[in-house]
Amino acid sequence: MTRDFELIPGVASAAASKMDDGELSFTFPEVLEIIRLCTTNQIAVLGVELFQVRPEGYCWKELSGYDQQMNRGPNNIEGWPDYVRTNNSLAEEFVRLNPIGDEHVYVLTTSSWREFCETQEMKRR
Repeated sequence: MTRDFELIPGVASAAASKMDDGELSFTFPEVLEIIRLCTTNQIAVLGVELFQVRPEGYCWKELSGYDQQMNRGPNNIEGWPDYVRTNNSLAEEFVRLNPIGDEHVYVLTTSSWREFCETQEMKRR
């Protein structure tokens, strides 16, 4: 299933590769521009994972922890822009604190308002 994040013009073409599960990965510093595109398009970056690229595959290295600081999201669409700005600012901060070279990639966990609402509805069931 294509996520709303992947529909943003420029995102797919900026990807360094696709992970085994189909998720797009990005190198530094391009990942910072992708986060900015997410902010402009009201897509929240809920988390960032960092992987080392090895001949045998991807090796997990680091996971952002800022999602532990965030509340569970807004109750309505009016709160979504602030939620996006806060999450994405923390995602940028994580990346800037972990500026790894081309032998590493970043994978972003993202959500649009529509996807967020669908997830909340599934949790209620």
